[in-house]
Amino acid sequence: MAKRAVHSLKARNSLAKCSEKLKSRDFVEHRMARRAELIESHFEKRTLETRQWQNRPPPQAPGNTSEPCILTPEVTVGPYYVSDELIRPDISEGQDGIDLLLDFQLIDVNTCLPVPRAMIDVWHCNTTGSYSGFAQENTAELSFNRGLQPTDRNGIMHMKTSFPGWYQGRATHIHIAAHINGKVNRETHTYEGGITNHVGQVFFPEDTLTAVETVAPYNTNEVIRLRNAEDGIFVEENTGYNAVSEIQFLGRSIEDGVLAFISIGIDISANHTDALLGGAGGPGGPGGPPNGTFPSNGTFPGGNGTTLPV
Repeated sequence: MAKRAVHSLKARNSLAKCSEKLKSRDFVEHRMARRAELIESHFEKRTLETRQWQNRPPPQAPGNTSEPCILTPEVTVGPYYVSDELIRPDISEGQDGIDLLLDFQLIDVNTCLPVPRAMIDVWHCNTTGSYSGFAQENTAELSFNRGLQPTDRNGIMHMKTSFPGWYQGRATHIHIAAHINGKVNRETHTYEGGITNHVGQVFFPEDTLTAVETVAPYNTNEVIRLRNAEDGIFVEENTGYNAVSEIQFLGRSIEDGVLAFISIGIDISANHTDALLGGAGGPGGPGGPPNGTFPSNGTFPGGNGTTLPV
């Protein structure tokens, strides 16, 4: 607890000095341009699939009250982490649910600069609250809603998934971990070695969650959804900083898709690899130990397919 308190105090102090820089013109303009590319790519694919043209919404800029999220280590891993997942831009694997585009930006809280060539690990439950990769969930051989994507030279990572549901005792959330100094295995499309700087969870606004739970298949979930304010991990991650992503609808209704964007402050000098591999996090649903092992250290190679963007 003492270690966690020291980290939180340091994070909040760093957040204060980084906040204005994140709202600077250069930061905002580049991120808006990348976000427009993400939205355009999503709708181009959807148009090909449906043979129906759809209007693209312009990318939404961060609100005046937007602040970076600070990932709090050691308490938020949970029992459902699986290592050695694929590097891929789309982790939905055909799961039912609302399309969710993720726009995350890693910021070094010590320098207020973007963290390039990092790898962001994402995992979350499906629309009805089940995680892939666990026998207890009857999903042992599946890998939906799990995967990794690298950050570009401006610390930005984009990914597509399906909007998560919820399960007993937790508010709706997405798990993330930030890794650096590893290497991409181009044959297996996995990330090897390096260290984990931070692990944490990203949440969503209550009005968005209220809209989500009214549409299929989310409205078939018989578990009563826990609100953010009732979730102990949410409360812990929001003591002086913000773990709630900003939201932009991609159409006239939430069923047309959602974009979630947030800036994430990390301490690149920290090492929480052991905490991630041990699943030594806060409360979650029932689950077994993490699967697999974290490979040895290495460096990024070049090459096609899994080359890091610039």
